[in-house]
Amino acid sequence: MTSPLMLELQAVTYRWSTTSKAFGPITSSAPPGQFIGLIGPNGAGKSTLLKLIAAFWARESGTIRVQGRDISDFKASERARRVAFVPQSLDTQFDLTVREVVELGRLSQLSWRERLQFKGTGKTARLEEILITTGLDHLEHRPYNTLSGGEAKRALLAAALVQEAPLLLLDEPTAHLDPGHAMKFLELVRNMVDHKQTTVVMAYHDLATVGLYVDMLWVMDQGQLVLTGTPEEVLTNPLIRSIYDTDLIEVRHPRTQRPMLLFP
Repeated sequence: MTSPLMLELQAVTYRWSTTSKAFGPITSSAPPGQFIGLIGPNGAGKSTLLKLIAAFWARESGTIRVQGRDISDFKASERARRVAFVPQSLDTQFDLTVREVVELGRLSQLSWRERLQFKGTGKTARLEEILITTGLDHLEHRPYNTLSGGEAKRALLAAALVQEAPLLLLDEPTAHLDPGHAMKFLELVRNMVDHKQTTVVMAYHDLATVGLYVDMLWVMDQGQLVLTGTPEEVLTNPLIRSIYDTDLIEVRHPRTQRPMLLFP
């Protein structure tokens, strides 16, 4: 019987080679169509957890299931159809244009025969829409390695959106983006969650805006998942101030009344 959950983590642990600090055990789950904000101070283990879910790094113990199957049971091509991952950055020396980088996201949707013939020149309505939505349509012929940090991040985001996987992992996706593009991207992700039932786990650092977009918050500290709940439950919890070791200021969004935390 297929699990109704999109993502299941059961007692997941990992061991860093450069430190004796422990990671996990992490246990949590997410249904289809949920937007999860993964927050916590620097070094808390947010990026590590995303890389374990994406199977970029091998867990030491525990179980990670996507759509009811262990993530290690998928072939790479199958996994790419189910999980899209956007890293904080991508260093590449390949002479690819922005359009070609974005089109790489389509590869997971093609058969092996189609991949052999893939030349990165296909025009699809979805690809054109994403280029426009991410503000890349006027940059599509620019070499990727000449982009600014914010422009490069938008290209990686666009490639993940073209992939159209049901589970989307985002590692600080709005870093280097100006406020306008950051807001548009978060609204785009929110729309995918609401209308395509995409499950999103997003490592994020801005406590002032995270509660405006996500359904649930997972709070990490020192390699542990220490608190989970809705933004209303988590951002008003006194434990947050202890984790960040500062007296955060709680305010409410003037329109939605959702909680927002500001650093003093």
